[in-house]
Amino acid sequence: MIPCAAMTMAGVSGTSPLALAWQHTELFWAQTWSVVERHPLAVLLCAAVPAALRGYILLRRPSVPRTRLALLELIVTLWRVLLLAVAIWAACSGREWRNLRTHVSAAAAWQIALSRLGWHLAHHLRMVLWQLLIFALGFAILYTLALWILKKLARKEPWLLDPRHQGAVESLLRNLVFVPLGIIYLVEMARPAFQ
Repeated sequence: MIPCAAMTMAGVSGTSPLALAWQHTELFWAQTWSVVERHPLAVLLCAAVPAALRGYILLRRPSVPRTRLALLELIVTLWRVLLLAVAIWAACSGREWRNLRTHVSAAAAWQIALSRLGWHLAHHLRMVLWQLLIFALGFAILYTLALWILKKLARKEPWLLDPRHQGAVESLLRNLVFVPLGIIYLVEMARPAFQ
């Protein structure tokens, strides 16, 4: 795991927020891949359920009753909350996880934790905005590339020519790959605020 102490702006003079954001983005990607390598099964299991449910909903939407559709959407939402908890657990070392649990176990601790996050964002706002822009552009490029590959495959696979099937596969791709990676990446971005 890459130490987060290297991700502060303290002591760095004359370095632009964009340059710092670019350096930190490289660290965040490395940490994100490290988390996925350490806990691939946990990440996959947490991502598979909402991905499968969303694909099912998109394929069966006209024939699914509204109450069942609402229940399935609720399950997807609750599962994504679990994914967030697993992403936080997977991103933290054992010591960091215990430290985080003690910091947010009481209601008053939440106020302190959010205060720290606000302080971090206020003092590093330009860098954080650049990091978010780089994050959004990177994921937009990856998603566009994945859709391009999907459209190329659709020419060879007749079942992918159906718009409902294409929508289901796109949703599966989003929920199985991009949502977990995005959540882990954003958790890694927030870690320095709680150090």
